[in-house]
Amino acid sequence: MTGFAAAEPFQEVTVGIPVADLAKAEVWYARLLGPGAEILRPYPGVTEFKVAPGVWLQLFEPEGDLVAKHVLRFMVDDIATMQATHASMGINSGEAIKIPGLVTFSEFSDPDGNLLGLYDLP
Repeated sequence: MTGFAAAEPFQEVTVGIPVADLAKAEVWYARLLGPGAEILRPYPGVTEFKVAPGVWLQLFEPEGDLVAKHVLRFMVDDIATMQATHASMGINSGEAIKIPGLVTFSEFSDPDGNLLGLYDLP
């Protein structure tokens, strides 16, 4: 198969799961994953659990009336470079949104409407 992106550019994977009540979900997932689970709260309304090397489970409360969907996010070294690579293959990987000092991310859908994302860290 030619003209595809190799998996090597992805450093980590984050699977986002929408929840109705973040505090309750955090308690439930903490019990499920055990007392040794690494937990991050990088941004209000977001809790992340490290579930395996390079794999994070992200719990989030959707904003407003948005329909909540699961999202699969890929960490890359440089989001602008990856988006340019995707563009050269005819893939629009969304608009990069920067939260200074925290993360730059984008969201986009595959042809079946599954939500995907890219992110890089400062």
